[in-house]
Amino acid sequence: MVDDGDIRIGTAEREEALAALAEHHAAGRLDANEYEDRRGRATDAVVRRELTALFVDLPEPRPKLRPARGSAVAQTSSPGRPTAQGTFARTLVSLSPFIAIAAFFLTRSWLAFLLIPVIAILARAIDD
Repeated sequence: MVDDGDIRIGTAEREEALAALAEHHAAGRLDANEYEDRRGRATDAVVRRELTALFVDLPEPRPKLRPARGSAVAQTSSPGRPTAQGTFARTLVSLSPFIAIAAFFLTRSWLAFLLIPVIAILARAIDD
């Protein structure tokens, strides 16, 4: 499983971090040299961990790094505990081939196998 700190960041996250650093500099928490150093590290940051390390010793404001879609943090309500919605969706997708086979035997139509991707799409919609 990928740690949330290893998730890649984008331009929006970098810009939010730069704005927060500028506020800390304006408030006098960072001198000019430290501000420039952290600004450079924020600009060069690739993963979330690199940005969060810049704010360990600073109060708010900090960049708001939202949990990534599909990450363990985004899918659980508390560490290690999946949400009921996510569990239902995974179960539904796991059962979709069996549902399709049952529908095939009931209808004798190969179209029943189209239920597999349809169920997967619906489960994804439920999980979001």
